[in-house]
Amino acid sequence: MTTSTKTEVKTCRLLYYGPENAGKRNNLSLIHQSLPAQMRLSLASADPERQIAFSMKTENDGDWQVLVQAMDAGKEKFPTAGLVTAPPFDGIIFVVSSRAIDLDRSLAAMEGLKNYLDAWGLDLMTVPMVIQYNGRDASDMLPVDRLESLLNPWGLLSFPASSTRNEGIRETLKSILGLSVNHLKTKNQSNQPVTPAAPPASNWANDQEVEVTTSNQSLGLEYGPPLPGNELGQIQQDREKEIYNQMNPPVVVPVKIPRRLLDTEGPIRLYLEIELTD
Repeated sequence: MTTSTKTEVKTCRLLYYGPENAGKRNNLSLIHQSLPAQMRLSLASADPERQIAFSMKTENDGDWQVLVQAMDAGKEKFPTAGLVTAPPFDGIIFVVSSRAIDLDRSLAAMEGLKNYLDAWGLDLMTVPMVIQYNGRDASDMLPVDRLESLLNPWGLLSFPASSTRNEGIRETLKSILGLSVNHLKTKNQSNQPVTPAAPPASNWANDQEVEVTTSNQSLGLEYGPPLPGNELGQIQQDREKEIYNQMNPPVVVPVKIPRRLLDTEGPIRLYLEIELTD
């Protein structure tokens, strides 16, 4: 039996963000195709490559409606100055191409994401987020460890994927859903207001009508640890400092010098040749 309600169903909003043509829209299209008909929710603007919605049940947290949107880096809608609003997402999937030719665009998109989060008073460590390295079937793809060192010094969860082969799409979705639902649950338990269920007019159709369909389907979410919130204060600052130090470790270069060279008077001039390797 199908019932419609907007009060008993919690909402989780996911944002697939990254440079153009990185595979965000392919992700949404594949997710939409794989969903059972009874889980799909109707949107006023039907574009499964830009935004989709579906319902799901979790074992411990009840019914949820999940709103998913794709956004290209550089096309963000920043909050209006003086207008207090909630950020239009509860979790972020940062999608980048694995191709070497796209590396500069991926790095620029990461900086754009940092600025976008900063505009909402957030950072990469206070919002549920995973990274997807798409295009793992490309002939000129970079190694995952290379992409990790450049795009993920924070150690966020990351997934290799190929949207053309439908590989890694479900794993990415399950991970961000688990993190986001768990984060919303933690915020609610700590008496922090959960962001409103209604999607923001700036990113979703104003006349959107979402029919919530109850279903026995479950995605088998894998919950991650609770993410820190603003209430952590000094603990969060210490964590950010620790992460910063880990990102900038000292470079130690061992050098052996014969003692007899130091027995001379006056200054000693040393030449050091450095060869950088990947």
